[in-house]
Amino acid sequence: MKNPFPGMNPWLEPFWRDVHATLLVYARDQLNAELPPGLQARVDERLAIDVEGEKARAYVPDVAIAESWDRPSGPVLGQGGVAVEAAEPTIVDFGEQMLRRLEIVDSRAHVITAIELLSPSNKADPEAVLSWRRKRNDYLRGGINLVEIDLLRAGAWTLPDRSLLKPVPPGRLCYHVCVTRPPWLTRHEFYVLPLRERLPAIRVPLRPANPDVALDLQLLIDACYERGRYGTVIDYTKPINPSLPSEEAAWARDLLERTRE
Repeated sequence: MKNPFPGMNPWLEPFWRDVHATLLVYARDQLNAELPPGLQARVDERLAIDVEGEKARAYVPDVAIAESWDRPSGPVLGQGGVAVEAAEPTIVDFGEQMLRRLEIVDSRAHVITAIELLSPSNKADPEAVLSWRRKRNDYLRGGINLVEIDLLRAGAWTLPDRSLLKPVPPGRLCYHVCVTRPPWLTRHEFYVLPLRERLPAIRVPLRPANPDVALDLQLLIDACYERGRYGTVIDYTKPINPSLPSEEAAWARDLLERTRE
């Protein structure tokens, strides 16, 4: 079954763990068909950014995989290195978030561009937003192009300041993408993506000597929907959380009724 929406499908958001992981793989494949020789797109979990004069920081960007850990093992050493009996702690494991991003690297594995697909955890609260802002600055100060893709309606605004953008019309819904190229920390290329329109092919920057390559977001979403068989599991008669603005909800109901005819 094909995606019934012309652009982003809001009913995919409850399945974001799977959607996120899938989109990154499809984006990798699409980019690798377009990149010039010497560059490679790959999905990775950790990236250490070394900013001159500061301690390198390691980032774990996007979808969460919980990994449990067992009780402490091995002897407990006391004074003089003698093994002692120690009380057993109660282990409370919230899981470690393993977050993935897509990156473009050269033949020496130098990261040229990072593509981040936002997850709910990135937009959860002011502290998460502040952490994301710090990571954005580290990417750029490390000389790495950054593409931030936000296809989620819930959570705080996490991308750079949008005050200079044309306001979204009342009652309408738009998603956003932001591309930032070093060394310009405050100059951003925004894509505004209305719910009712096809998602665009965005420009992905590479090295200064290379032309940008295209990343077609609509092809990614449609492939995710069809290959993930979401048409067989999504119940469009049930409301979604957060709910759509009333005008967009009416448009979506009409669209879905027409696709069922």
